[in-house]
Amino acid sequence: MTTPRDTLRDELLAVAAAAVPDQQAVVTHDPGPINPGVLFDGRGEATLTRITVETGNPTAPDPAAAVMAAAEAFRARGWTAAVEPPDDGHHRATATRDGLDVAIHAWTTDWRLTLTGEAPLE
Repeated sequence: MTTPRDTLRDELLAVAAAAVPDQQAVVTHDPGPINPGVLFDGRGEATLTRITVETGNPTAPDPAAAVMAAAEAFRARGWTAAVEPPDDGHHRATATRDGLDVAIHAWTTDWRLTLTGEAPLE
């Protein structure tokens, strides 16, 4: 049985590979399910999973193209994706599907493409 967390991780890695071919995507953040309010009073908002995957081509960075390619890869996989206008060198997009949310970021000053996704309680 596949959980939302498994689906999210698999989708982030697949999109990263499609957006920046010939580069190895890396999971840079995956602490497992978290409960944002548990440290304060034992209660909290719904538990969620947050995973970050990074990729990029350090020898030929193109942040606008990488963000666009990631958005297109999400769309090809059945997600709804929207690319935002660049803002001071920050290129970004969002993608959603079946309760999963992803933020896509790249900057003109950095070669990395960052995909951060959240999944609800499993």
